[in-house]
Amino acid sequence: MLVSKILSFLLTAVAVLVVLSPIILIHEFGHFIMCRLTGIRVLEFSFGLGKVLWSKKRGRTKYSVRAVPFGGFVNPAGEMFVDNKDGKHAPKSHEFASKKWWQKFLMVISGATMNYVLAFAIFTGLALAAGRLAESDLSKIPPAVDTVISGMSADKAGVRQGDRIVRINGVQINNWQNVLDEVKRINGDFTLSYQRADEIMNIPVKYSDFTAAGSLLGITAKPVYKKVTVFSAISAGAYQCWYWTKFSLLSIYKSLAAKKAPDLAGPVGIVNIIHKAVSTGVMDFIWLIGLLSLAVGMFNLFPIPVLDGGYALMFLWEGVSGKAPTEKFVKKCLDAGLVLLILLVFYATVGDVKRIIKKPAAQPAAAEQAPEKK
Repeated sequence: MLVSKILSFLLTAVAVLVVLSPIILIHEFGHFIMCRLTGIRVLEFSFGLGKVLWSKKRGRTKYSVRAVPFGGFVNPAGEMFVDNKDGKHAPKSHEFASKKWWQKFLMVISGATMNYVLAFAIFTGLALAAGRLAESDLSKIPPAVDTVISGMSADKAGVRQGDRIVRINGVQINNWQNVLDEVKRINGDFTLSYQRADEIMNIPVKYSDFTAAGSLLGITAKPVYKKVTVFSAISAGAYQCWYWTKFSLLSIYKSLAAKKAPDLAGPVGIVNIIHKAVSTGVMDFIWLIGLLSLAVGMFNLFPIPVLDGGYALMFLWEGVSGKAPTEKFVKKCLDAGLVLLILLVFYATVGDVKRIIKKPAAQPAAAEQAPEKK
């Protein structure tokens, strides 16, 4: 048991690095590329954090690999904001503050833009590899099992990926909607019947185990895909980016409009999501990288000082007013933004812990793709 937990922890740690490192690195790579395009000198472009293990200087830029293989960073030359009222502190031509407002604006949003590019590439690639969902109507989806969540009712009954649910408490199951309908009717011990190859297993399930699992079987439907053309895959990738951005922003807006706190995932929640995704298959795992990359890009564009969106707003103001914000004003904004960001992370983390402690939430019945564009 202890060895199993250690292996699970190590697997999750590796998965976190595999998921988050490319997301952070592609974000920083976006800043790096825009620095080069706008003439801002990059002092260092690093993969990882902590102690430098390897470095090489090429031109004016040092490229390095650091001890902690998590993300990376770009260090552009000069300060972002420089007061030059006395004419003695003018930034040099290769420094960030010397550039025009639109160049600085493009530089700060380029990281989030690359996160969207990564998400689009992943969604498009998955559409090409697996296709698009052939059917989203649960009453037309066969009751084949895709994911089995560890420790829940179906898992304890021995259900495995690829099995087909044939009866619940003696009621014939013909599609996934039947599964959901019968699960809602369970109010005592029941028999779960499923088919594996040519054999049908009839397994008794205790109601106490079922309710302890949040009144869920803990399985998801095996999605049915259809092959698509390259053009359709590109369209699907773009639609996924648009759909999940719209869905996320509307969810936040509706919560605030209803005077409710929005449901946000913090560091603990993200690690927990990655931990669960490890056992759901390669395609779902890659899809999660795309979704998290999109989420990181979208969050970074929020107009909160200390985030890229906050800086972008300042540079937009510079473009409209013709005056760059003063260092004093920027400092006050950054202090306020930092406090707000800490509060948001704290709030999200508390929510993460509550979700882990309480009964598990309802699981999706089909693959978590955006619905097809009508």
